[in-house]
Amino acid sequence: MENILKRLSLREKIGQMLMFDFRKWQNSDEDKQSDYTVMSDEVKGMIQRNKLGNVILFAENFESVEQITRLNHAFQSCIENDIPMLIGVDQEGGRVVRMSNGCSLPGNMSVAATDSVDHAYTAGLITGKELAAVGINVDFAPSVDINNNPNNPVINVRSFSSDQNLTAKYGTAMAKGLQDAGVAATVKHFPGHGNASVDSHIGLPCIDVTYDELMNFEIVPFKDAIDNGCKMVMCGHIQFPNIEPTMLMSKQDKREIPISATLSKRFLTDILRDELGFKGVLITDSMQMQGVSSHVGSELANILAINAGVDILLMCTALRSLKDEPKLVALIDNIVNAVEDGRIPMSRIDESVMRVLTLKKELGLFDAPAVDVDTAVSKALSAVGCEENRAAERLIAAEGVTVLNNNGVLPITAEGKKTLLFAGYANKVNAFQFTLGRLKEEGKLGDVDYTSYVYANKKELDDEAKAAIASADNIILLTETEPNMAHSNWYIAFPKAVCEYAKSIGKRVVVISAFMPYDAVLYRDVDGLLLCYCAKGVPGAVVKDIHSTLAYGVNIPAAFEVVLGKAHCGGKLTIDLPEMDENGKFDPSKVVYPLGSGIELN
Repeated sequence: MENILKRLSLREKIGQMLMFDFRKWQNSDEDKQSDYTVMSDEVKGMIQRNKLGNVILFAENFESVEQITRLNHAFQSCIENDIPMLIGVDQEGGRVVRMSNGCSLPGNMSVAATDSVDHAYTAGLITGKELAAVGINVDFAPSVDINNNPNNPVINVRSFSSDQNLTAKYGTAMAKGLQDAGVAATVKHFPGHGNASVDSHIGLPCIDVTYDELMNFEIVPFKDAIDNGCKMVMCGHIQFPNIEPTMLMSKQDKREIPISATLSKRFLTDILRDELGFKGVLITDSMQMQGVSSHVGSELANILAINAGVDILLMCTALRSLKDEPKLVALIDNIVNAVEDGRIPMSRIDESVMRVLTLKKELGLFDAPAVDVDTAVSKALSAVGCEENRAAERLIAAEGVTVLNNNGVLPITAEGKKTLLFAGYANKVNAFQFTLGRLKEEGKLGDVDYTSYVYANKKELDDEAKAAIASADNIILLTETEPNMAHSNWYIAFPKAVCEYAKSIGKRVVVISAFMPYDAVLYRDVDGLLLCYCAKGVPGAVVKDIHSTLAYGVNIPAAFEVVLGKAHCGGKLTIDLPEMDENGKFDPSKVVYPLGSGIELN
C-alpha cells in the first residue's frame, strides 16, 4: 500500500477520502432529473476528472438485481488509477432498506428481541452475502446507538436495545456476520445518537452527559465492536458540550455553539483512536445533514473534520448534473489549498488514505479476479433472495415477535370464522393477503373469510366500522405510531376507538404494534397484544407472486403468522415501555412493561 500511496497525486489522495451519491442525475440532453440506474458517460467523466474513489448508493439506484449488478460493475470500471472503489449502502434491515430485491431482514430491535446472538450473526451474514453478490462492499450498519430516550425521533427501532451490553452483544454479532460475508461493517453513529431528542438530518442534537457517563454507556457497543475487528466507524453530528467544549460561530444565527463530534479531535482522535484503539476507516455521516451544514460552512467543516481524524467525508455536496461539477472542483481545491498552506498536515492526508487503501486490500478488492459482468449477474440472480435466505429471514422475524398480553385469545382460529383486519394503509392488508397465500400454499391454512378496513386519516368509527366489529369473530388491529405523537392524531385516536367500542360490545381485539413499540402501553387492556418493530408493508407484486425476489416488510407477516398460530415466537423486550401522556411524551420513571417482558407462543 505504501507504493500505491507514493505514486498518488494530492488530488488522487483526496479522491480516496471522498464518497458521493448519484441517486439522481440529469444528463445534458434531458429536461429533468431521474433515478440513476444506468452508468452515464457524464458521471463516468466526472468521476475520472476528479479522481473520485468511492460511491454510496440509495434506493433510487436500485431497480433490479441485474441492473444494480451492472451499475456497480460500471462504477468499478470508471477507475483509472487501479484503485477499486468502496461502494457503500445503508442496508440496516427493518425500516432502513435500500435494495429493491432480496432479504430486508426485520431490523435491529426485532433481531435483539429474539434473544439469540446467532440470529444477529445470521442477519448480518445474509445481508452481507446479498450485498456482495451485487457488488457492494461496505454496509453502513449496524447502528449501535442505545435507544435510552423513548422520544428519540430518528433511532428508535434502529437500535438493538436501551441497554448498553445488549446493544454491544447484538451489534458485534451482526457486524461479524457482515464481515464474514466479505462486506465491511460500519458501526454508527459514534459516539452515540440514542439519547438525542433531535434528528441530526434536520437539526443539531445536544447530549448533556459527562465523559465517565459516555464511556460507561454510549461508548460500550463501539468498544466491543472495535475490539472484535469491526472495520469502519461512522461518526454523527452530535454535540457533547461537557466533553468537547470547543466553540465556533454558527452561520445560522451567529451565536457561539459547541462543535459536533464530527469536527472534534477530542472525540475522533483522542477517544476513538487513542483510547479505544480503532485502526480502521472513520467516515462521517452525510456532510449535507442540517446538524452540520446549517451551522458550519462546507469549506470549514471539511477541514475541521479531516484535522479531527476523519478518513472519508460522506456526501459533502449534491451532484445531480454536470452543472454541479464546479462545486465539486471547488470542494477539492479547498482541501488542496488547506494542505498546501499548512492548515491540514500532509501527514494527516496520508494517514487517512493509507487506512482507506488498507481497507480495500483487506476486502480483497485489489486481488479480486476479473469477472465478466454477465457472469456476475448470473451469480447475483441466484444469490439474492434465495430460498435459504428467505427461510432464515422468516424464522428470525417470527422469533422476534413479542407478545405482551394473551388473555386466552392467541392464537386465533381463522378457518370457519369471520376475521376483521384494521390497518392504517393498504400495503398492510397486502401483508395479510401475502401471509394467507403463503400459508395456504404450504398446506398450513385453508380459506379464511376476512374483511379489511383501512383507517388512514380517520379518528372516529363510522357505521361501517361498527358493523364490521359487531359481526366479526376475530378482530386484528395494526397500529404504527410514530415518535412524539399526540393521542389526538388519527394514528392513535382511531385504534383506541376500535378497542373501546369492541370492548363495549363484548368483542376481543388482538393489537399488533407494528412500529414504535412504545405505543403498546396505550393498549394494555386488550386481550392480545404483540409487537413486531417495523411497519413496512408488502407490495402488490409480492402478493401476486409469493416467490418474488422483491424486498418487502417481513415483520408484519411474521406477526400475522404468530397470531394465526403458524409460527413460534419468544420475543423479549429489549427496552422499557414507560407511561405515555396525551402529547406523546414518556415518563421513564413509570414503566408499564419492563425490559425482558414477553410471552412465548408455540
